[in-house]
Amino acid sequence: MASSKSHLPDCGLYLTTKPLPGNEDKVPAGTIVSFHNHSDNGLPTVTTPDHNVHNRWHFHGPAVAFRGTTWADSLQRLPAEGFYTLRKELAFDGGNWPKGTLVQLGYTQAGMPILFIARVRSRLQENDLFFSDKGVGIKREQLSLLEPVSVFEEPSDGSGHQPDHADAH
Repeated sequence: MASSKSHLPDCGLYLTTKPLPGNEDKVPAGTIVSFHNHSDNGLPTVTTPDHNVHNRWHFHGPAVAFRGTTWADSLQRLPAEGFYTLRKELAFDGGNWPKGTLVQLGYTQAGMPILFIARVRSRLQENDLFFSDKGVGIKREQLSLLEPVSVFEEPSDGSGHQPDHADAH
């Protein structure tokens, strides 16, 4: 017999389209959630966003477990927050960014996508890319313009080894 987990969406970032029955105040319609199709007690859970750091939502606080798995079918999957390039030029009020531009994808709490452009700040000594906390809102239909890219992220404890040219064998 198949487990109910196999009928649930994959874990990830979603937009609610309906409030969670019995938890309408905690998980209303029209908000982003972190969905997990498993938990210690075997039930699926959702967690609402707590705060935003570097254009990414952090999901802390108690997860809300639920039994009505049909509600999970109402969730709308969102592309992961992170770094992408543009597959073609993006025009918007006030300007445009050319094909190939490196951007960071983030969201409002209501799940509206926001793009943040990568910038090199020439006044600084570091060789870092900078992403402002001010972005350009796009329509969900425009998410297809994004091509995911891999970016190495150092562990927050600073213990990680950063691969560089000298590591190539």
